[in-house]
Amino acid sequence: MTKARKLGVVTPVLYGIDTVVHTLTFEFIEGRAVKDILLEFWSNGIVEERLDDMAAQIGIAIAKLHDGGLVHGDLTTSNMIVKQGTNQLVLIDFGLSFTSTLPEDKAVDLYVLERALLSMHSSCGDVMEKILAAYRKASKQWSAISLLR
Repeated sequence: MTKARKLGVVTPVLYGIDTVVHTLTFEFIEGRAVKDILLEFWSNGIVEERLDDMAAQIGIAIAKLHDGGLVHGDLTTSNMIVKQGTNQLVLIDFGLSFTSTLPEDKAVDLYVLERALLSMHSSCGDVMEKILAAYRKASKQWSAISLLR
């Protein structure tokens, strides 16, 4: 998570580590999970501008991670929060993250997100294509990863 922050990805701040009781204390992010926002779009109708902005933020954040050699490992809409009041995307839950320069690992990260979107949010149309369009623009490594997808 600290590496992701250094790469310019918004994550919760780590306030403390207690090695005695094995706990971490993180900043609480006031906001809603992207999962809930997309499910709301399904029931209330899609607000195209909001969906486009969210997809762009997701694509750019993933590109920053991947270009910096970091794979999230669990890219789902449950692990993304839109911060209340700012509409800023915050990535959470880096418990399965790892460093890698392999395009295959980054392609799997994108594949996990695509599967999550198809299973939970198929009614939101081409949201994955919008995410990938932003990823393509922001990533220096897109061509190697796109061949694997």
